[in-house]
Amino acid sequence: MRTVLITGINGFLCSHLAKELSKDYKIVGLANSIKNLYRLKDYSFKVYSSSDEICTIFKENKIFAIIHAATVYSRSTDSIQNLFLTNILLPVKLYELANRFKVALFLNTDSFFNNAKYNYSFLPEYTLSKKHALEWLKFLKGGCKLINLKIFHMYGPDDSSDKFIPQITEELKNNLPHIDITLGEQTRDFIYISDVVEAYKMVLQKSSLMETFEEFEVGTGKETSIKEIILKIKELTQSVTKLNFGALEYRSNEIMNSKANIKALCNLGWAPQITIEKGFKSMRVI
Repeated sequence: MRTVLITGINGFLCSHLAKELSKDYKIVGLANSIKNLYRLKDYSFKVYSSSDEICTIFKENKIFAIIHAATVYSRSTDSIQNLFLTNILLPVKLYELANRFKVALFLNTDSFFNNAKYNYSFLPEYTLSKKHALEWLKFLKGGCKLINLKIFHMYGPDDSSDKFIPQITEELKNNLPHIDITLGEQTRDFIYISDVVEAYKMVLQKSSLMETFEEFEVGTGKETSIKEIILKIKELTQSVTKLNFGALEYRSNEIMNSKANIKALCNLGWAPQITIEKGFKSMRVI
């Protein structure tokens, strides 16, 4: 059974990846802390701490592929140094080791924010670090194939409570008197977590057919406005909260429209399966 190393294994995305991929692969993980792997309860993956010597992972395991998704989002909750170490230095170090230990595949988890046409003021340090990390990985090259996956607006169970959908859902369930929001005209490509996991699985399965560097956008290929999402959650929760659309200004350089180009992924045989309503029901929004 081939071994896959997953960084940030206790995160939202990677905990789902680890559980699903463990059906076909041996999973080892890397986490910032191994004291509270709460998303992995009932699973017994070997998880290394980022404070350990990373080279040990490769000496103790014959790694077939690395899925890198460990990340720091903002220096508001962490130091800029830690953001740099996690978002840039860690993937570079892992990719160097991947080439040294003849790992076949490095899957880098990227964000749709990392796009030259956007100048979005939200999470600027995170976006900049993602851009620089990918540039360094492409510069290093090597025998290990580099696959970059740009994830659009992912959602699903066990996501962080401060993310958009979990946060607005909780506020509506609690029937707050009112919620001040923007006009909500901006669109996002919302993709359910299980569809994202299936995209990673497909890339792993078809990696032997790929070039030294490939990039895939992971979304549904459809746009839904923020207003539509909020109104749908309100309907499903039967909330009586008053929604003050237009009470807040848009962020500086707000991304008004975003949609994944999923042609390359679909050509591999992948296709999104979960509609927004089905996704919300799976999350027990209602």
